[in-house]
Amino acid sequence: MFGKKEIFKLDKLKEGFTFKLKKAIWRISEIAEYDWNGDGRSIEYILKSEKSEEAFLEVEVLKGDYEIYFSKAISLDDYILRDAINTEEVIVFNDQFFLEEHYKGAYKNLTNRGSWENLKSYMFYNKSDDVLTIEDWGDGKYEVFYGEEIKTKSIKKITPN
Repeated sequence: MFGKKEIFKLDKLKEGFTFKLKKAIWRISEIAEYDWNGDGRSIEYILKSEKSEEAFLEVEVLKGDYEIYFSKAISLDDYILRDAINTEEVIVFNDQFFLEEHYKGAYKNLTNRGSWENLKSYMFYNKSDDVLTIEDWGDGKYEVFYGEEIKTKSIKKITPN
């Protein structure tokens, strides 16, 4: 069957797979899972680009369709993050974001066989639908990611390792 393209399920990719997204080639370096306590599960791929950039691709299957977020970690002071959670709004990159969704759940890095860790996730959106996600790990540690929801067709040339 010459020329037949192999179809990969975006929630079933493996470490080492590569794909093209946003004019870069990304390699899956680690895989993690989120359990959103009754609100579903999602897979997170930790990505490395050919230029050693790190990014994250979170994939959730909802009613047979993919919900996909591409993001990169950014750095903001913890007091800004706590204030954003309390006031439900924050200004980042001269743009105002408002809290629209929040979840409690657990996270496990499947690559390094880590244990489940509890977290709260807060998703803030701006007028352009960019997303700012704040993860509160409950031990005083916060992480923040800036990105966007993307379409399945944005991910091209998926290649196994």
